[in-house]
Amino acid sequence: MNELYLIDASRTTFDNTAPRAFLRWVLLGVSALFGFLVSAPSFAANVDTEQPAQPHTLYICAHDATRALNAPLAAFVIGTEISSEFEVINQRPNLTARLFSSEDALHEAIESRELMAWVCDEAIAQRHVGLLFTIEVSGVGTPSHTPRIGYYTGDGTITMRSDEAALIESIEALRVGLPADSSPVIYRNRQDQVVGLDADIMAIIASRLGLTIRWQECGDWTDCVKALQQGSIDSLTFFTPTAARMEFSSFTVPYWDVPWAVVGTQEMPRIRRFSDLSGYRIAVVESYSVVADLETIPNIELILVSRPEDAFTAILDGDADLYLDSLPLLIGRSREQHLSHLRLSVLRDEEGDSVSIGVRNEFSRLVPLLDRAILSITENERLALSQRWFDPQYDQGVAPEKLRKWVGVSLLGVIFIAAGAILWLQHMRREVHRRKLKEQEARYKALHDELTQLPNRANIQERVRAAVVTHRTMDQKFALMFIDLDGFKAVNDEEGHDVGDELLIAVSQRLQRVIRKSDVVSRYGGDEFVILLSQIDNPEQAIQVGQKVLRKIAEPYRLTGNNGAVEASIGASIGIAVFPDHGETLDDLIKAADDAMYNIKDSGKHGVGLASLN
Repeated sequence: MNELYLIDASRTTFDNTAPRAFLRWVLLGVSALFGFLVSAPSFAANVDTEQPAQPHTLYICAHDATRALNAPLAAFVIGTEISSEFEVINQRPNLTARLFSSEDALHEAIESRELMAWVCDEAIAQRHVGLLFTIEVSGVGTPSHTPRIGYYTGDGTITMRSDEAALIESIEALRVGLPADSSPVIYRNRQDQVVGLDADIMAIIASRLGLTIRWQECGDWTDCVKALQQGSIDSLTFFTPTAARMEFSSFTVPYWDVPWAVVGTQEMPRIRRFSDLSGYRIAVVESYSVVADLETIPNIELILVSRPEDAFTAILDGDADLYLDSLPLLIGRSREQHLSHLRLSVLRDEEGDSVSIGVRNEFSRLVPLLDRAILSITENERLALSQRWFDPQYDQGVAPEKLRKWVGVSLLGVIFIAAGAILWLQHMRREVHRRKLKEQEARYKALHDELTQLPNRANIQERVRAAVVTHRTMDQKFALMFIDLDGFKAVNDEEGHDVGDELLIAVSQRLQRVIRKSDVVSRYGGDEFVILLSQIDNPEQAIQVGQKVLRKIAEPYRLTGNNGAVEASIGASIGIAVFPDHGETLDDLIKAADDAMYNIKDSGKHGVGLASLN
């Protein structure tokens, strides 16, 4: 009777529930009249706590942005303006309801994303796009406790029931594992502060739940997993569920998605997918969840190590060909080991590692509250975290305090030793500066087109994957614009490749002047360009930008030819796909935009077309 069922629903838009409100008012009037005829005092006492007398189903709708989260119902605060529904929900273990004073107040909370789940009518439920749950109700409910309104965030209120609030208050401090080898995701800086992406994520969660956390060193990653299993720590971040781990841990919804990458010598080929690893010796940390996936690849030799340092040693000693890890950890570890000369390749055709927070099973009742806090993290907060921790960094070199110490010692010593030390430090500074420039240059070249200096295909694919995560979380749209130049080949063939290159540069400059600062234009290859339009309100907005791009490209070009100035005119075929209307993955959006572009080509070229709905 108390089971929850997840059922499928077809696409629709959110609809006002005037019929539902009218029916409820009629039922409430009939109930009130019946109560008055039986007993006037009892009517006055029970009009605010109307209870369902017949078995029925409560449908719970959640926002569209929740489709890909697969979060349990316990992760959401469920809104209703009907007191009996509020009582029924709050009586269920691990479920939390919030009672609104009116239907208008409920709708306002839904539309402003203050509320992510609410009771909805069966007719609306059958057309709902987001997650949909049902609660089977049988018999008459009894009054329950009232909820506690908790901590207000930028996009909503985290509501806790009294038992949930008591759970938070009973936890003196949640001991969260601090691995020694997880920079820049989590580490202790020179000021002995715990910093990194996970530190910021946990700070947000702790603030919104009123939860006290305490970071506790637990050795390397493998040791930390064992520490969680043995109860030496209570929680571990950047953790992925596996069958073995779920025997001793409970997991939240994912809070971040990171791509897998491999590093090897300069002779390493470009690796796009797990199957490309066939025939190679792969070093990987033994406690990683990805080991099970790698074991299914034929003709692969896995070299399991306990520490990342052992993986690098295996590569340098020739005992392994490649080292596989998540991209941010791999970049951070390569920097720490001063191994920027190694070649890095991102597995862009594979699903990334969707990481969660794991807690000991003894703290499983805490998971719905952690889920609720994770779901409240806004898109702007995610963008800020990504820019803070995953932009290129390079902080090697001689620290100022170390330099002062050396100078002080040198001044007290022999002049010759002091001079030698200063010369050595200057040499080290130059070497560090040279390495820094080399690493920045290598990363820039890897992510930018050499001719136009625009972001290249790999760069825009990485940005689109990040946009999918952030826009899905906040239920926002973005557009992908696929542009293929019309008439470019004729100019390139007749006037030569130098003129063709000059034309591509001119087109790239015009495209950058058309878009907003928050948008991204990239050269996808040849005479193809892709534009990412973030945070749009509707497809029509993207079409308007496409028309503007089309007009700009069509303006005449004056180029420098081998035999003097060349006048050139070209057009463009533009296809547009909108997230999530035309796809929810990079591949789906690229295909939809590409198909729309070819439809324009087939219908006469030089136009803008929107992808069709499946």
